Amino acid sequence: SGAHYSDYGILLTRTDPSVPKHKGLTMFIVNMKQAGVEARPIHQASGGREFNEVYFTDVRIPDSDRLGEVGAGWKVALVTLMNERLAVGGSPGPDYSEIMEYARQIGVLKDSAFRQKLADWYVAAQGYKLTKFRTQTALSKGETPGPENSIGKILTANQLQDICNSGIELQDHYGLISDEELSPMKAIFQQSFMWAPGLRIAGGTDEILKNIIAERVLGLPQDVRVDKDIAFEDLRVG
Repeated sequence: SGAHYSDYGILLTRTDPSVPKHKGLTMFIVNMKQAGVEARPIHQASGGREFNEVYFTDVRIPDSDRLGEVGAGWKVALVTLMNERLAVGGSPGPDYSEIMEYARQIGVLKDSAFRQKLADWYVAAQGYKLTKFRTQTALSKGETPGPENSIGKILTANQLQDICNSGIELQDHYGLISDEELSPMKAIFQQSFMWAPGLRIAGGTDEILKNIIAERVLGLPQDVRVDKDIAFEDLRVG
């Protein structure tokens, strides 16, 4: 994200292939302006270009730019991912209050099915609000955001997509127009709908985060991982 205008990035590298996949990793800071580093923006469905493909050609990084210990890169990556999931969970976009205001304008608040949706969105938002309070308390004590932040990321990304979809449906044929001057609500539902699916990938897909919540928050049995103790260089590919 933002690689095309960043001065520095982080790079997770495989430094020891003789150990299992989550070991033998080392994290480095990368000077994005040095020779051999090329960021190619990806044209997204939303029209934006926030994400990139980054290519490294004969790039050398000094050990002085290493983050953490050699071979402990996965631990560093987890801290980065936890913070990213916390940030994604607070991503901007229309929430239940905005679609409720639009529903009030067009007179559909008396529809029982729509009122049920509003109630579901409200309850979920309040639940996530309380979860964020726990995170803020942990941060105030100097603790690292934990796996519970995966809850907010899943909830926010999916709810945003659901709210935008419902908002577009309420607009009927106007929902086809993604123009701030012509579309109701300044096209907030259309524009957010196009990039909302990306939030379900950023910081870990829904499927990965559900496993994390099940195993590390709820304490359920771990998923079967047949390659857990196999050296990375011995993993079967292709």
